[in-house]
Amino acid sequence: MTLSSHRLRMFLALLLGLGVLGLVLLHFDLAAVAASLARVGLGGFALIVLAGLAAEVVLAIGLWPLLPRKLSLAAIVASRQLRDSASDVLPITQLGGVAFAARALVLAGLGVSEASAAVIADLTAETFAQGLYVLVGVLASLSLLRHSPQLSPYVGAMLGGALFLSAGSIGFALLQLGGSRWAGRLGERLFATRAAQAQAFGQAVHVIYGRHGRVALSILLQFAGWIASGLWLWVMLRAMGLEAGLWTAIAIQALVEGLRSATVFIPAAVGVQEAGYAVLAPVFGLTPEIGLALSLLRRARDIVVAVPVLLLWQFAETRRAARAAN
Repeated sequence: MTLSSHRLRMFLALLLGLGVLGLVLLHFDLAAVAASLARVGLGGFALIVLAGLAAEVVLAIGLWPLLPRKLSLAAIVASRQLRDSASDVLPITQLGGVAFAARALVLAGLGVSEASAAVIADLTAETFAQGLYVLVGVLASLSLLRHSPQLSPYVGAMLGGALFLSAGSIGFALLQLGGSRWAGRLGERLFATRAAQAQAFGQAVHVIYGRHGRVALSILLQFAGWIASGLWLWVMLRAMGLEAGLWTAIAIQALVEGLRSATVFIPAAVGVQEAGYAVLAPVFGLTPEIGLALSLLRRARDIVVAVPVLLLWQFAETRRAARAAN
C-alpha cells in the first residue's frame, strides 16, 4: 500500500466516523446530554481524570513482563500513555499509536528492534486479555438482563456479537503466540529498507513469545487493567449522580471496547465510541443521552491528558535532536 492510498483510506475512515457522530448528535436530546454533564462539575471531572490515569497505570504494567531488560515504571507508563494519547486525539488509528509507544521505549534506552518487538507482543497480550474482558461483559450482561422482560430481547444479539468479537480477539492473539508469520511480515514492513533490523525484530518477538510464563503474566495484568477501566466508567456514572452498579459499568465498558477494537480502522474511534455508549446505555436501564454524555466525558478526559503528554513528548524529541546536532 502506497502512502497516498493509506492516507486516502484513513481520510475515508475518518469521514465515516464523523458521519456516524453527526447522526448520533442529531438523533438525541443534546439538552439532556448537557444536563448530565453539568451534574459532574469540576470536582467530579478531576476525579474522573485521576481514575482514568490509575486505570492507565494498571494497563501499562502489562508491558513489564515482556521487556528484554528492566525499565523504570515511569518509562513503562509513559510508553503506554503516549500510545493511547496519540491514538485518542491524533488522526491515526489505534494501531498507529503503537509506533509512539515503541518510540518512547527507544528514548528510555531500548534498541529499535527490541522496543518494536515489546510493544507488538504487548498488543498481542492485550488483545487476548481484551477478548476475556468482553466475555466478562457478556456474562455481566446476561446476569443483568435475564430477569428483565423488557430487556431480555437484547440478550441473543448481544451474546452473539460479543462472543464473535471475543473469539476473534483471542483467536488472533493465539495465532501470534503460536508462531504466526504475521510478526515477520510486520517486521518486513516496519524495516522495509533494513533487512538486519527486520530479522532482529522477528527474533526478538519469537523470544518474547517463547517465554510463556511472562506472556501469561502480561495477559493477567492486562486483564486487570481492563477491569480497572470498568471501574473507571463506574466512577464516571457516580460522578454524574447515578446509582448504577459496578457490573453495569463493567458490562458497558467491555462491550464498547469490543466495538472499538472491531472498528480499529477508524481514527480515535470517532463516532463509533459515541454510538456504542448511546446504544448500550438503554440496554442497562440508562438513557441514550447518559451514554452520549459518558462518551463526551471520556473524550474530554482524553484531551486534558493527551495534549500535555504529546507536548512533553515533542519537547523531549526536540531536546534529543538538539543534543545530537551538537
